[in-house]
Amino acid sequence: MIIAIEWTSMAFRALLLDGEKVLGERNSDRGTTKVANGAFEAALREELGDWMDKVERILFSGMITSRNGWIESPFAVVPAGPEDLGAQAVTHEVDGLPPLVFVPGIAQTKPLPDVMRGEEMSLFGLKQTDGLFVLPGPHAKWVTMDNGCITGITTYMSGEILNLLKKDSLVSRLIPSAYKERPDAFRRGVETAYQQDALPGRILARIFSARSLVLFNQLPPDDITDYLAGLMIGAEIAEALGDDKSRDINILGHTALAEKYKLALDLAGARITLSSPSIEKGFARVQRALASS
Repeated sequence: MIIAIEWTSMAFRALLLDGEKVLGERNSDRGTTKVANGAFEAALREELGDWMDKVERILFSGMITSRNGWIESPFAVVPAGPEDLGAQAVTHEVDGLPPLVFVPGIAQTKPLPDVMRGEEMSLFGLKQTDGLFVLPGPHAKWVTMDNGCITGITTYMSGEILNLLKKDSLVSRLIPSAYKERPDAFRRGVETAYQQDALPGRILARIFSARSLVLFNQLPPDDITDYLAGLMIGAEIAEALGDDKSRDINILGHTALAEKYKLALDLAGARITLSSPSIEKGFARVQRALASS
């Protein structure tokens, strides 16, 4: 048995695994940024308790393996699969603990560097491991895979930029404090982002419309939040797909955000599959690579 840990900047998730079978799960909001003074060993012991006496090793993925985490592991450069992660993993020994294995992230170096740490476990756990995959989030990942290997990564900071616009911007001053979801406003934002021929510019020329439309009584203030979300996600999709919008896209997750991406991609004419992430299968594949090395 092993313990597989997804330790991000915001959360801690541990799975007790026998092969791909999950025997137990422990979660907390103790992300790496909440561990004071680098006391990761103490935090690990508190989170895992008696689990540590049951396993042959502990695998880590996520920001815990970065230079701002506990032990930095290298990036496996694309194309990269589970075997590459196993070959480049960093093992750290601590008295009284099973071997601690810090699994690498994955990097693309050209034409500009791009990286991921942790998301690859969800991808390697999928049955379908060829095609284009979208992982929605504050920093959405668009990932290409070929024959089980990650071959390309593009990160879009649409979600983070959206949050900044809603929090502290010229537009944010018009947003009411109470929020109620406005699906039609989201759809309108997406469609506005797609109107490349009818409107000059792209997303930078469209953000201001969240203010100007209100000034001309063409957008209720209650609609601003979802209109902006539609603008940002629509612009991301338009940039990611270019002229090839009628293609197969795999979205990871069944969250509300994933559903927004599905709607926006439907409006673009893409063919959508929603898949459930299964990090236990991704960790199990890396574990098998470690065991065979």
